[in-house]
Amino acid sequence: MNRNYRTPSVSADWADSRETHMAVAVAIHAIADRNRSPEEIWDDPTPAEWDHVTMAVHEYVIHGDFDAESDGRYAWGMENISLTGGTR
Repeated sequence: MNRNYRTPSVSADWADSRETHMAVAVAIHAIADRNRSPEEIWDDPTPAEWDHVTMAVHEYVIHGDFDAESDGRYAWGMENISLTGGTR
């Protein structure tokens, strides 16, 4: 299976300080660029960024980069990415 998202190294402190699942943190960093920093995406994601992070987390789980959460939820601060069909 092809990979669409890279898996950059992210400090556990970055994720922990934002109460964000490491898979979400990695996905945020994967889609960040010179126009939108990881901090900007984490704080105020566009709908497209939210979708890309969700797709990246799904890909990471499928490829075994991260274990699947039993409830399909991956924390993004006070919100959650849901791989069970739910939305933001």
